[in-house]
Amino acid sequence: MLSLTFQLIMKDLLSWVGTNLIKERPEMFMKGDSVRPGVLVLVNDCDWELSGQLDTTLEEKDVVVFISTLHGG
Repeated sequence: MLSLTFQLIMKDLLSWVGTNLIKERPEMFMKGDSVRPGVLVLVNDCDWELSGQLDTTLEEKDVVVFISTLHGG
């Protein structure tokens, strides 16, 4: 029996989101390989800054939430 293990990290997820989900104004979400300042990222209700940001390891049932704090005036 062959068992393959694939490890997904936040950097991989952000790349996929940028390529497959963001259709308009990607600059409002992404800056380089990461999210823009002003976008809060939560992994299982925990700020990703506490878990390694781009290197945060994701597991099958993890919940990732992006919250924009950017707004017009």
